[in-house]
Amino acid sequence: MAIMLKFEEREVGKAAAILIPLAALGLAFLVGAFMMLWAGVDPIAGYTAFVTGALGSPGGLTDTLLRMTPFLLMGVGIAFSNRAGVLNIGAEGQYIMGAIAATWVTLALQYVVPAPISVTTAVIMAIIVGAAWATFAGALKAFMGVNEIVTTVIMNWLALRILQWLLRGPLKSPTAQQWPMSPPLEAVYPPLIPGTRLHIGFLIAILAAIASYYLLFHTNTGFKLRVAGQNPAVATYAGYKVRTFFLLSMALSGGLAGLAGAGEVLGVFKFLYEGIAVGLGYTAIIVALVGKNHPIGVIFSAFMFGVIYNGMTYLQAATGLTYTFSKALEGMIYIFVLLAEVLILYRIRVIRVGGE
Repeated sequence: MAIMLKFEEREVGKAAAILIPLAALGLAFLVGAFMMLWAGVDPIAGYTAFVTGALGSPGGLTDTLLRMTPFLLMGVGIAFSNRAGVLNIGAEGQYIMGAIAATWVTLALQYVVPAPISVTTAVIMAIIVGAAWATFAGALKAFMGVNEIVTTVIMNWLALRILQWLLRGPLKSPTAQQWPMSPPLEAVYPPLIPGTRLHIGFLIAILAAIASYYLLFHTNTGFKLRVAGQNPAVATYAGYKVRTFFLLSMALSGGLAGLAGAGEVLGVFKFLYEGIAVGLGYTAIIVALVGKNHPIGVIFSAFMFGVIYNGMTYLQAATGLTYTFSKALEGMIYIFVLLAEVLILYRIRVIRVGGE
């Protein structure tokens, strides 16, 4: 006799949708406390540093908003593709390609034209390149039936290899030695709050989320896109061009991921290096899921993940934990939250098949 698990979608109340992830987060922190005890670290001191570092000071809060920004842009983009029934696992690659495009354009223009023109051109090119990178995978699904999950994962790997080659070749800084990196970028995002690292990209991300909400829920195009994602057969019967909405959703998703990449090189690091690809795109998938694929919900979800990402930096510094251990703790929190979302969205049935 075989046992199968069947996942059935279900509707849950708003209270459960909020309380279950919070309970999962609390359980994750409890398990994390035992992990810190096992490592010989005081969990109270660790979590105190976590909270005060991420939220307890103006500098910590602005750093949290800074870390929230790429999660918000990519999470909203993934929510778009999810709404259209396309699983975009390629935000990481689209983010990398956007960062590459922004760096290349900035290096070409920063000493030729005024900084605002250079930055604007770099951002537009990053959006175009990210959108094109995603649309290619969408086109393979729309016209050839190629699984977009496989395609986007492969393209993530390809984008990383392109980044590594460029940083050892055409984009390598002449002064760089062992560490592959681009020359410094001079034409960059202006600060949103003077004296902090928070740049104007945060405001752009908030406006992008609000505009995405309006497009999805207050326009005819958004309605058709959601119908095409929920039931392609009904959409086709109604005369909607389902392939067009597949491509549109992937272009929007990739464009926002490319914009996130531009924000990181123009607003945070101010140069391009290999470490810019640190798995933010994969985490953004969870951000979109926790935000229920709703642009406004993703704002709050991205903030939560920004707190976790930034708080872990302070926890590591206060406790002396290794980078690997702190990242394992961070990953465990993500897993707990993700499992909670699965339990919210699906009812799990145990089915016994066959028998003696």
